[in-house]
Amino acid sequence: MTGREHKPESEPLALRVRPQAEECFDSWIARMALAHDTTRGALFQHLGIDSALASLDLARGTSGVALEDFYAVSQMVGQLAWAVQTEPEHIESSFLAVDGAALLPRRSRHYACARCWQEALRDGRPRIIRKEWILRMSWRCRLHDLPLSKVPVPGGATDQDDLSWLGGAIAGAESLRWGLGYRGAMIERNEVCLDTLIRQSRRRLKGRNQDYLDRFQANVYHFARDRIAMLALAHSHAGRSVWGFEQLIGRGLAERPGRNMESLEPPRRAKRRAARWRVGQGRALPRAFDAELLGVLLAYAQVRERRDAQARSGHFPTGEP
Repeated sequence: MTGREHKPESEPLALRVRPQAEECFDSWIARMALAHDTTRGALFQHLGIDSALASLDLARGTSGVALEDFYAVSQMVGQLAWAVQTEPEHIESSFLAVDGAALLPRRSRHYACARCWQEALRDGRPRIIRKEWILRMSWRCRLHDLPLSKVPVPGGATDQDDLSWLGGAIAGAESLRWGLGYRGAMIERNEVCLDTLIRQSRRRLKGRNQDYLDRFQANVYHFARDRIAMLALAHSHAGRSVWGFEQLIGRGLAERPGRNMESLEPPRRAKRRAARWRVGQGRALPRAFDAELLGVLLAYAQVRERRDAQARSGHFPTGEP
């Protein structure tokens, strides 16, 4: 079997749900499963595809799986193409040929442009998640210049419910957009780097574009409560407010944070601050800093908890921090 063939006893699907232009693989498979009122695993089983593949991260196609799964994934492409009566290249176009570190963790790939979805719903077109929206450095819709929204899992809601939710999501995204002054150079670098990844180019960029790519394709803002706001801030004139988060996570994780978190500061600075408070010379920290620090520490706790859970299970997902 060449990988482009299908089992003779299988049949094409009743509903020919095909990938849309620039749609990522997970988005397409989720739409196809929903259209047939089933799960990814059951869908694969029905099509004679190895059901074990349903649990794999297939966003990068064959380039994102272990060598022993390479043939099975290649075969899957042919079986899916036959099931919806399209060319295998159409399925392959839904994959991203990028380093795993450039992608959001699988459980976090649920961001889309609410304006795009609103227009698609009103025009009777499918609501999709574009390939670029599952990249860690992606946070805004380049068509509508609108921050992305965390979208709910599809299914169960009526079109009117969805339109109501989308209206609220658009209002929230517009509020975030107009509350910030973006730095034009940062937006331009974001677009250059996104285009480079989408084109599957491995060439090294020049100067600050490469510096941007190195920093943002491996960012861990998804550990924060609001990833999109963090990235929007990082691209604005208020970008310094998110540096502390990057510096904290970049330090690596200590076995356990200190009781008073002094381990997060250089020893001398922490000692001087403690001394000032002992003699009553310290001042109350500004409220804005308190709120920012709380968010950073909560994110740190989430990172620590997730790492501990992975260590106990002995499982460290590929491409996930």
